[in-house]
Amino acid sequence: MLHEFSDNFNSVESLVISPNGKILICGNYDGTIKLWSLETLKPLHTFQDGSSSVLGLALSRDSKTLASSNEDSTVHIWQIK
Repeated sequence: MLHEFSDNFNSVESLVISPNGKILICGNYDGTIKLWSLETLKPLHTFQDGSSSVLGLALSRDSKTLASSNEDSTVHIWQIK
């Protein structure tokens, strides 16, 4: 084990790690998507994806585009800077 996250991870429904291994992206029960630095172990950004759980995440190979799917059958496309 490299690190154990305990705070703010009680509602995670989906996860993806960037191809370069530097960013962890969590889709949460509350409809948020949180980006975490795996280098500093600190939060980078939070997206509000809607009012239903984020059940799926997919990240492009260049880590610039994120797709998320919600429990209410909505799919969102996000640009990551």
